[in-house]
Amino acid sequence: MTGTTHYTSGQRLLETAAIGAFAVLAAAGFYRLAAHASPPGWLIPVAGLAGWTAADLFSGLVHWAFDSFGSVRTPVLGRWFVRPFREHHVDANRIAHHDFIETNGASCIAALPAVLAAALMPLSSPTGVFLQALALFTVLGILAANQCHKWAHMEPQRIPRLVRLAQRWRLILRPEEHRMHHRRPFDTHYCTASGWLNSALNGMLKPWR
Repeated sequence: MTGTTHYTSGQRLLETAAIGAFAVLAAAGFYRLAAHASPPGWLIPVAGLAGWTAADLFSGLVHWAFDSFGSVRTPVLGRWFVRPFREHHVDANRIAHHDFIETNGASCIAALPAVLAAALMPLSSPTGVFLQALALFTVLGILAANQCHKWAHMEPQRIPRLVRLAQRWRLILRPEEHRMHHRRPFDTHYCTASGWLNSALNGMLKPWR
């Protein structure tokens, strides 16, 4: 379902195409990594953890930027990115009723250049292999951040059991952690992937308040 009258059929079509392109590029990147790089066994979990942490930081910085700068009338960015963030403060639980495309489409559009770069990174050295794995996991984490954000707003009975366990184990954003962001003046706890870096980012952004 579409959660707002400002969400047009043309926008949905473009987001659907972006999701498809993102999936193809990410799959190609991981295939290239597995087929041609022979990564050592330790690389995948280390790169995955580092990428998930980087995605949490990136989600917080982007959330802060679109909450703090521009308006819904800002060319291009206003309609696609500022509007959802600002409307979210008016009706915080609307995101819980967005479908997969509306939840993740804009994130895919923004992440396409990054996932393309990650899929094509050189693999001529162990450092290159690690950097490609890190880049791929980071862009996947950035894409997953808005889905984790959605789950943090859903009623517990609607959340899949494995997702509830991940929230309880603090692997992804917990509802009680994210509720702190929705206390006026909405200027803390911006991270939406895992929430691990909320405290650090709160301190970094304190001079901007």
